[in-house]
Amino acid sequence: MKIRRVASRFLILALTVVSAAALNIPHPAFPTPRSPLPTPCPHKVHISVTNLEFNQPKQTVEIVIRVFTDDLENALSRSGSRTVKIDPASAGKNRRVGDLVMAYLRSNFELKNKAGRPVTLSWNGIEGQVDMFWLYVKGRMPGGLEGAQMRNKIFCELFDDQVNIVNAKQQGKQIGLMFESKDDFKAIR
Repeated sequence: MKIRRVASRFLILALTVVSAAALNIPHPAFPTPRSPLPTPCPHKVHISVTNLEFNQPKQTVEIVIRVFTDDLENALSRSGSRTVKIDPASAGKNRRVGDLVMAYLRSNFELKNKAGRPVTLSWNGIEGQVDMFWLYVKGRMPGGLEGAQMRNKIFCELFDDQVNIVNAKQQGKQIGLMFESKDDFKAIR
């Protein structure tokens, strides 16, 4: 599992750098969760990167969502009508953080199986640093991602220019999707 997380982080980092370069957006170095920075890095691009991977033996989908810290705190504060600050050092041990994030994701991130039924997602953890967090979620998904649909509205209520990139992997096949605020469900093909 650790190798998978490291590979996922690398893929997220690479996609973020490539996306920023493609959009000609200057950016600071993108650190890893283990290399803390003294202050958050402000960002001009509003993006999240999600990786979905189907685990054949367990018949589950494992989801990793990379988000900027300030965007996550703003979204949680707005949805909860009170200021939320997340300490990266203790976030993984704080059940309240998991509950807040899952409540937010349930209304902004949806996955349906090939029969069109919603997949119940459950909290699997969080890792973070000063400027970004990795959110880990999973769900039972017999049959895999083939024919599934998803909707990703993460932070679209905050930014008109929000872009949510989704990379799905099943049986060695890579599938890429991009969601903007105007988008609804899209098929994973």
